[in-house]
Amino acid sequence: MVHQCQECGISIGFNGICYRCRNKNQREAYQAMNSEEVEKMVESIISNIETTGSWDQVSLDFNGLLGYHDINTARIAQAAFDKGIFYPAAIYRDASPEVRDQLLALLLDPVCEEANHLQLCLALQGDGVVLEQFLRLEKNPLPWRSELYVNPSVYAHHSGWSFDDQGNRSSLYFEQCYTMLPGDGVDQAVKAGQLLEQHCPHCGCRLIDILRLDGLDERFSFLAVDGVLAIPICPNCITFTEETFLRYGEDGRSEILLGEPPFETENYCTEADLLEMSQNQLTLSTEAVPKYYASGGDEVITIGGWPDWVQDVQFGTCPDCSQTMKFLAALPWDVLMDGSEGTLYIEICTDCRTLYLFHQQT
Repeated sequence: MVHQCQECGISIGFNGICYRCRNKNQREAYQAMNSEEVEKMVESIISNIETTGSWDQVSLDFNGLLGYHDINTARIAQAAFDKGIFYPAAIYRDASPEVRDQLLALLLDPVCEEANHLQLCLALQGDGVVLEQFLRLEKNPLPWRSELYVNPSVYAHHSGWSFDDQGNRSSLYFEQCYTMLPGDGVDQAVKAGQLLEQHCPHCGCRLIDILRLDGLDERFSFLAVDGVLAIPICPNCITFTEETFLRYGEDGRSEILLGEPPFETENYCTEADLLEMSQNQLTLSTEAVPKYYASGGDEVITIGGWPDWVQDVQFGTCPDCSQTMKFLAALPWDVLMDGSEGTLYIEICTDCRTLYLFHQQT
């Protein structure tokens, strides 16, 4: 039997509200909390710290407070360390120097059995002391390194930073973050899913500007884009392509720089799909949102900030300057086309005006 969502009216297979409305309601409930309610929930998380990695209510509450209230996690980190809990790593984001040093003491044990989780936790804390130790471990690995797949530098990527052989640190994301939510569509600072006249040479699908943003809008001043940034893609082939590099101009024109042909060339995007994507009323938030907004639990487009990765952290290397690229935006496909899966990630090198695009899904 087909039912309609009791809030938005779309067709669903059960009586109640759809997944999208449920996530929206949950987000709005967290956002509406006052400081006393946030503090009470933090205390509840601390009291039930053993269940933070179990994907139950405590985990949802932690992610909700981190994403929508940008809470300081120092007390949660202390409680987790006291119980020997090192997952999820995000609880150690604001760990105190004392907790940091205790984590390092465990990691520097040559026979450490928690090196994977500890490096993730320390990378989230990520101060100069952690950088110094990661650099040392990169050059002089301890015996436990043979049990892991990657070096400390990759763990740094998991927390949004990188370092070179001389210990110079670079950020891989923007501190500022904006989101796109349903609105009136009047604000034209950014448009998602704008239809183009060109067609894909591989599958014949009509191309879209997945994002077209005005870099001169003061909200995007942090991007250092002095004009219109357009990101044209084939919405069909992008999900069948490992990675794509674009060269962008600030006149609203971009072209493919590098890209492997899609491993599937049948066009699965119907005209109705394209219209649904292009007719959205998504509107840029008037104010910045917390940089971990994407981790709150709702499927939302974010520009800037830190993404909620579907799979592993993935950063491209700029084909021009060989530097690690910086996260720009994440677009869950379900936001543009109901029932779609996965997320499109976009990274940028503003020095070379290159973009790196890739799709992830479970």
